[in-house]
Amino acid sequence: MTTEKLPTEVRKEQIVEAALAILGDQEIKKLKMTDVARHMGLAPSALYRHFRNRDAMLSAVLEHIRARLYSNLEQVRQQTDNCVDRLKEMLFRHGRLISRQQGIPRIVFSDELWGQKRERRQRMYRIITGYLAEIEDIVREGQERGQIRTDIDAHVVAGMFLGIVQPAALLYHMGEGRFDVDGHIGGCWVVLREMIVMK
Repeated sequence: MTTEKLPTEVRKEQIVEAALAILGDQEIKKLKMTDVARHMGLAPSALYRHFRNRDAMLSAVLEHIRARLYSNLEQVRQQTDNCVDRLKEMLFRHGRLISRQQGIPRIVFSDELWGQKRERRQRMYRIITGYLAEIEDIVREGQERGQIRTDIDAHVVAGMFLGIVQPAALLYHMGEGRFDVDGHIGGCWVVLREMIVMK
């Protein structure tokens, strides 16, 4: 990791990425600012210039997760107009996010992160429900275009979407990366597609 002076936003992103990399291997309660600084080859004071404390850094990690989810949505919308293809691509992108950054499921399933931190728990709730609302919009758009069945509830389909991803995240996390996320998502997608596509 370079120690050269970088713009604040670039350095903050590097710090968040370093924290996620460390969280892929250890529990949140053991994460310290000094660990992140060491991982980056920086003095701890360099981190405190960007984050006043560990909680502020963890809040930035949540924002990073939100930004990645919404970036995937935007990219997929630009990639194709077919809403069924959008759903499929979103599932696989979500799976890759889990498998490439094991720190994300560690955060999502962390008692330490949610336990006494109601504000942080509510923030993650808003991130996930907002993301699911975007998935619902894709389904509704597909229904309007005649690509997705109109006799099914878009909210239910979005819930099923999450129901595919969450077990994959949990099993990948519990299996320390040994669970086949892509295989799981691929198999589930075949079933979901059969259920929602107009005949």
